[in-house]
Amino acid sequence: MRNDVDSNVDDYSSGLKPPRFSLAALFVIVGVLGTLFAAMSYVGTYATLLLILFALTIAAHVAGNAIGTQLRETGSRPQTLEPDAPGRKRGPIASTDFAPTSQLHHRSALGKPILVTTTIGSIAGAVLGGSGLAMLMEDRTLLAIMLGVIASAVLGGIWTFGASSFLQVASGALRQATRDSKH
Repeated sequence: MRNDVDSNVDDYSSGLKPPRFSLAALFVIVGVLGTLFAAMSYVGTYATLLLILFALTIAAHVAGNAIGTQLRETGSRPQTLEPDAPGRKRGPIASTDFAPTSQLHHRSALGKPILVTTTIGSIAGAVLGGSGLAMLMEDRTLLAIMLGVIASAVLGGIWTFGASSFLQVASGALRQATRDSKH
């Protein structure tokens, strides 16, 4: 826990204001959508989708810069609050105002359970996926069946590794969160 927090700092500010738009902005959005629909009829769907992706990438970049600049400007100094601000506490920050430090940033090996589940997933993928692919094949050759079994084993291993490691980390985080809330 951090005990180096200045007791005179009042840091209960939201940082960002809610987004607002005007009628003119709504007209601009409708105009842009009309232009995109017209472009779709002239240049085709795929070209229009590429234009939309490009425009969204630029818009996300600009929005990220604007939000980051605003947070940088308002995050380093406390905002003054009105005395009658509803739902906001006044006064110094105590160490109990923050959540306890989690242990999720520590690196650790996933262990034998992940190895076992990944192996079982690979075997199940090879058997089920390989046999399913073999039944769907019109021209069954030994090479095609072997490739299907290997590909199914790899996919089964990847999916079970991802799912089991996610469940292990999530259950550890849940255990830690419930342990910390009892203190």
